[in-house]
Amino acid sequence: MATPSDDGTRAEAGAGPDATGEPDAPTGPAAGVSAQSAQSAQSAQAEQAEQAEQAEHPTSNTEYRIAHLGERLAGGDLAELGMRIESRGDSVHITGTASTAHDREAILRLAAEELPGIAVRADIALADVTAPDHPEDLS
Repeated sequence: MATPSDDGTRAEAGAGPDATGEPDAPTGPAAGVSAQSAQSAQSAQAEQAEQAEQAEHPTSNTEYRIAHLGERLAGGDLAELGMRIESRGDSVHITGTASTAHDREAILRLAAEELPGIAVRADIALADVTAPDHPEDLS
């Protein structure tokens, strides 16, 4: 729709500056694409910065995470105090004896949750809880 301007000429709506004196913003599919690509670029930059920081200090908080894993093992339903958790180079080594295979799996699951991105080596033996087949001879 055309509107008269102050000098007597007609200006088309949507062409040229708007009431604020600024040019019209782009509309249509191109406007949405440019906004999405700007957000994508910002997300990509943030992700690259985070990856660079992790590359510089890959084990900067490994000891903290190991301590937190130990607390979760001791304070959770497992109440597991017999696990030894050590940082060895780029990996974490867990040793000890679990009561059941289910407990061993729970320990490994917690380790995977607490230590994502870190190689975990587990030497967790199962306790023998079967009854002896013969009496102990004390001499």
